[in-house]
Amino acid sequence: MNLTIKAVDEKNWRAVTALSVSTEQQDFIESNEQSLLEAAYDQSFQWRPLALYHDTQLVGFSMIGAKAGKTIWLDRLMIDAQFQGKGYGSFFIPLLIDFIKQYYEIERIYLSVHEENKKILPYYQRFGFIDSRQYDLENGERLMFLDV
Repeated sequence: MNLTIKAVDEKNWRAVTALSVSTEQQDFIESNEQSLLEAAYDQSFQWRPLALYHDTQLVGFSMIGAKAGKTIWLDRLMIDAQFQGKGYGSFFIPLLIDFIKQYYEIERIYLSVHEENKKILPYYQRFGFIDSRQYDLENGERLMFLDV
């Protein structure tokens, strides 16, 4: 399977904003439009929006950043609704971890999850993420981390 991670740029940003999760997942993640605006205007976090491809087909979106010392955030990960259930999330998580380790000198990756999404904690735990049992005070989401 030929999976690649590319920067979101002037060629693909419109296609990225056209991606969306299923209706029942929309309360669990910000829209890609909102993420791209955050990356453009909240520059203190140095967000890096990423387009996720299978061959030439755009299937998902991710955003990393907010590097502080030896830590960084895997802040967004979504697979478009039409491509869900095909294993793309499970394929891209290790690729994103490798991407982060390649471009950043870090020791820990953070992410946050909505507890209402009952499947998400065990999902990320399959990749080695640990439930910190703590919450992001800004948005109330549960924090997870992976030591790399």
